Amino acid sequence: MPMSTRLETLHGRLSYRLSSRRRLRASRQGQAPAFRRGVYDRRTGMPTIPCTATVRDIANATTINVRSGPGTHTAILTTLPTGASGLIVLDVQPDELLANAGGKVYQWFQLRLPDGATGWVRDDLLDIHGECASFGYKALPSPTPAFSLTRVPRPPTPEQERVRKAAFNITASFEGGSYDSYQNHDTGIISYGRFQFTLQSGSLFSVVDKFVEAAPDHPLAEKLRDHYLERLQKRDWSLRDDDTLRELLVKAAAEEAMQRAQDQVAHDVYWRRIYDLSIAPRGIVTPLGQAFLFDTGLHHGIFHNLLSLAETAFNVPPRSRLGHNGVSERDFIRQVALLRRDRLALLAQYRGLNGLKRRGDFWVDLVETGDWALRGDARGEVETYPGRRVAVRTP
Repeated sequence: MPMSTRLETLHGRLSYRLSSRRRLRASRQGQAPAFRRGVYDRRTGMPTIPCTATVRDIANATTINVRSGPGTHTAILTTLPTGASGLIVLDVQPDELLANAGGKVYQWFQLRLPDGATGWVRDDLLDIHGECASFGYKALPSPTPAFSLTRVPRPPTPEQERVRKAAFNITASFEGGSYDSYQNHDTGIISYGRFQFTLQSGSLFSVVDKFVEAAPDHPLAEKLRDHYLERLQKRDWSLRDDDTLRELLVKAAAEEAMQRAQDQVAHDVYWRRIYDLSIAPRGIVTPLGQAFLFDTGLHHGIFHNLLSLAETAFNVPPRSRLGHNGVSERDFIRQVALLRRDRLALLAQYRGLNGLKRRGDFWVDLVETGDWALRGDARGEVETYPGRRVAVRTP
C-alpha cells in the first residue's frame, strides 16, 4: 500500500507519493521540492527535511536586511518580511569582523531567497530546523533560535591538518623556533615559545593557563599556578626580569602538555581567527595562500591592512571572493606578498634587522616558484633561513 506525504515548497505545496519500492515521484511539475535532490533516509526511504530558516518575529520591525556577505559592513541586497519561511540554508560563516554578543560571535546564514537569489542573514534574526549537520548543528525537528545554538566544527581533513602543521612549522621558524624560546627585550615584555606568545598581549597567560589545566599535579604547573598565573593574567610588567619564571617556563617547554598548550593557543587565537577573518571570506584554498596569510596575520596582527591594500590596488570590494571578483587567488596572494616584502625591507633597514627582510623574501620566492600545494623540495622541506629547513610535505 503506497504512502503519501506532503512537503512545503517555496511557492506552495507539492504532493509526493512513496511507492512500495521507495521511489519518490512528483505529482506536479514545474516546482522544485524544498529538500535537496537525493537527500533521504536510506532506512525508511522518506525524504529528510533540509536545513531551513524562518525569519523571527522582531519587536518594532516588519522586515530585516539581507546582505551581500557575512557582516553588517557588507551591502544590503534586499529585505525579507518577518515570518518568511522555507528559506534553504546554503552556507554558514562566522561574522567577518568577529562581531559578537556576550562574547559569542554571530554566525551568518547564506539563504536561498524566494526569488532564487541568495543573501546573508545574521543568526539572531532566524529560527532554523531540519537536517543541519553539514553546517555544524544537530538535527532540529522543530524551529529553534539559531543564535541559541553552538556550531560544532567539522573535524579537519588530513590535508587540512597537513597545511596547518606546515604553516605552523614555517611561522615558528621565523618566530621563536622552539617551544622553549624565551626573550624579554621588546615591547611584548616577555615572549615565549615557538610562536613568541607575549605577556603584553595576554597570549602568554593563555598558554600557561592551558598547561596548568592539562597537568594540574605537575610540580612545574603547581609553581606556575600558585606564584605566577594571576600575575600573568594581570600582565604584570615586573615579571620581565623574574629569573624564576623564566626557569619554570623553559623547563616546562620539555613537557608534552606545554607543547600541546602552545599549539592549541596558536590554533585558537591565531589560526582559527585568521582563517575566519581573512582566508574563508575570500575563498582562499591553496595551501601556500593559507600558510602565507597565517604567517602574515600572526606577524603583523590579525587586523593588518595588507589585504585591504591589495584589494584597493585591484579595485575590488573588501573581503570579496577571489575568482568571483575578477582577480585570481594567485595574483592576489602575489600582490600581498610583494606589499609585505617591501614593508619588511623598510623595517629591516630602519631597525637593522636583516631577518625581517629574509621573511618577506621567503614568501615572494615561494610564490614565484609556484609551490602552491606547499609540497617543498625533493625532501619535502622549505628553507626559511640559510641552513634552517622545515618539513611541509609531511610536517
